[in-house]
Amino acid sequence: MKELDLHGLSHDRAKDIIVSWIHKNPPPCKIITGNSGAMERLVRETLEEKYRCDYESYHNLGALIVTRR
Repeated sequence: MKELDLHGLSHDRAKDIIVSWIHKNPPPCKIITGNSGAMERLVRETLEEKYRCDYESYHNLGALIVTRR
């Protein structure tokens, strides 16, 4: 499964990277947000129209698994 790690990126830059990356790497895939609730919301809001984002596990809330709706 392909992974995108957003650690260290600004929220402004992350949105463009997410859109570009998801276009090149169709789901299922993993997006690592780290412990940033704001980054998690950004990923969910950016992808919500076409994709579903779920936590990788309840033990790892810093990674989202992205699948098609």
